[in-house]
Amino acid sequence: MKTQIIKIVTLSFVLGISLFTTSCKNNDVMPETNFAETGNHSATRSGNFAILQFDGEKFGKAIETYMNGKVAGYGYNVMHDGVLVAGGGGGWARKQFESNPVKHSYHQRQGIASSTKFVTALATVALLEKYKIPLSAYVYLYLPVSWKPGETFKKITFERLLAHRTGLVNNGGTWEGFKKTVEGPIQQDEFDANIRDYDNINYALLGIILPYVVIKKTQSLTNQQLLALENFSDNWYSVNGLGFQFRNIVRNYVFKPAGLQYWNIMDYAVWNNYGLMNAELGTKGYPSANGTEPGLLKGDTRINGGAGGLYISPNEFGQIQLAAAQGKIVTDEIYEEMKTKRLGFDGIVNGVRGKYYWKNGGADNHETMIFDMGRTQICVFANSGTSQIGNDATIIANAYDSAWVIK
Repeated sequence: MKTQIIKIVTLSFVLGISLFTTSCKNNDVMPETNFAETGNHSATRSGNFAILQFDGEKFGKAIETYMNGKVAGYGYNVMHDGVLVAGGGGGWARKQFESNPVKHSYHQRQGIASSTKFVTALATVALLEKYKIPLSAYVYLYLPVSWKPGETFKKITFERLLAHRTGLVNNGGTWEGFKKTVEGPIQQDEFDANIRDYDNINYALLGIILPYVVIKKTQSLTNQQLLALENFSDNWYSVNGLGFQFRNIVRNYVFKPAGLQYWNIMDYAVWNNYGLMNAELGTKGYPSANGTEPGLLKGDTRINGGAGGLYISPNEFGQIQLAAAQGKIVTDEIYEEMKTKRLGFDGIVNGVRGKYYWKNGGADNHETMIFDMGRTQICVFANSGTSQIGNDATIIANAYDSAWVIK
């Protein structure tokens, strides 16, 4: 980051959001969560005849059987009918030859790459609902005032951006790169045909757009003030500028309503219960399950979290999934729309028990997969890309179908 040319105020007033500092804890251990008694909570009977019910223990064992030995380390979390029914992990978050080796588990945090887009989509929709902005609204209305969007870009809606149906050209994740994407030509054929073309640029732009939604809706800064800030873009587009604003939106509109204990310090960089920590001590990504190759540090250093990877545990992510499914982050109606239109989701498996909506991610020797099955929310995170869990949605879907048993 270049030396600051002008001083940017932290702008907490821009969002109307109060920052809170976390209280000191005696240790850095995540609170234990008791599993529900599997075998009773989802069963129903007709007379004396039992019908199929979900066996969380069986499903958890299926995940472990598949993952053990295939990856360096992993953790998973399973919520069913609003209750934690399975969670665990295996292997190492930091292998034994590293300093301070750490075992992986459903409480161990790691980078989750593009599965983060599920959270970004929730934050976007929650903010739009807050300000009564429809998904059909044009995103150009909430761009930096010094940018001059092209005529086709002016036709891009929030829905198209979240669905990767924009035809945008990715010119890199810098201020100038984003500006070129907005002002330059797009892939017109893709836009006209409304083709889904997955590209990080769609979500990376939200790291700038969402703060501008708040700024413009609250009229907390004038166009003249914004121009002054944008003239020093290295300072404005920074961890303490727009990056600060974006993280606070996600914290207040997703992490907080999800009831997460550390909602006000959760981050995209490596962090613990007290705040940011040395990335060298965090979960590393390994190129093999059992080899002695050095692990990669969490590699995402982008200051906007739009397309960047959160650093989060399966248990924390599972709480976000459950809160979304229960209508605590966005309304039930729009959450269903998110699933069917693949806003923050990548695909759909037609399972035995209905449609299963999924999102995956992979980067820096990590692979992740999340699912919303309606009654069941699942996430599996691994810190090596050596299984197929993040590439083949049928692995989890088939194991889920097989975990419904008669009792």
